Amino acid sequence: MPTTYIPTVVKDDAHKEGVWGVAWSSMTDTVITGSLDCTVKCWDGASGDEKFKLEGHSTGVISVDTNRSGSLAVSTSIDSNVRVWDLENEGKLLHSISAPPGEAWTSKCSPDGLHFASGSYSGHLNIYNIESGEQVSSLATKKQFIMSTAYSADGKYLACGAENGTIYVFDVETSQLVHTLSGHAMAVRTLSFAADSRTLISGSDDKRIHVYDVEHGQVAAALTGHNDWVLSVASNPNISKQQMASAGSDKQVKIWDLGMRQVLETHEVHVDQVWGVCWNSEGTKLISASDDKSIKWFAASGSG
Repeated sequence: MPTTYIPTVVKDDAHKEGVWGVAWSSMTDTVITGSLDCTVKCWDGASGDEKFKLEGHSTGVISVDTNRSGSLAVSTSIDSNVRVWDLENEGKLLHSISAPPGEAWTSKCSPDGLHFASGSYSGHLNIYNIESGEQVSSLATKKQFIMSTAYSADGKYLACGAENGTIYVFDVETSQLVHTLSGHAMAVRTLSFAADSRTLISGSDDKRIHVYDVEHGQVAAALTGHNDWVLSVASNPNISKQQMASAGSDKQVKIWDLGMRQVLETHEVHVDQVWGVCWNSEGTKLISASDDKSIKWFAASGSG
């Protein structure tokens, strides 16, 4: 039997409003959440205890991420304000970047921890230096709203998903567009590279999840199972497991076997749409974050 994931820690009122962003720092075992209540919170990844709350955003927080070491967090709010926080100093604010309206959406940190990339309404993928907070480059697509971004683990690729269903893949070193991936009929709200850095997973409002071979620019599989928008996909960082998690507007969290291209299990533990899922660095635990204001932990059977 495959590994099963058991609900463990539950935080039913993690925030005062819906939780739209979640990230898990691999080095410090800290979970970061962002909410429509304008706050970012840091939680102990093992116990689920709240460590501290980061305040300053004036509108809802739509995405959060951390650098690989877990020393810094990046949060983005609806009004295109990006904030960089020092997690080693109780969340001290390092930078507040007020991008032009619509020019900062979901932000993701690069694997080397030096930059973060943020999508925009104009179709540009804007790259910032995480230490200085300065924009260092802007990658152009086809003038479609960029709703999702993802770096490959080896730092070679940077992908972004657009509102028309198109995915653009850039070579990070050269800043050149290497692939334009099609297949989705509606907005691509979420992207995640698998641990092999060659497989890209996407989730869309068309209720489908696509698996792409990035090296060849081809669709390897199209997965169905969600009954509504797919809002989050996350590849298990343990490459030997060949798993991913997904969540959507159907209130479901699903675990998939990427090798078999099928659902292993479905969890219905939320009462509203689920905006985010993420794994710990070992791939033994995952967290879901929902519009129902809650965050919930799952642990692989036998992992504790």
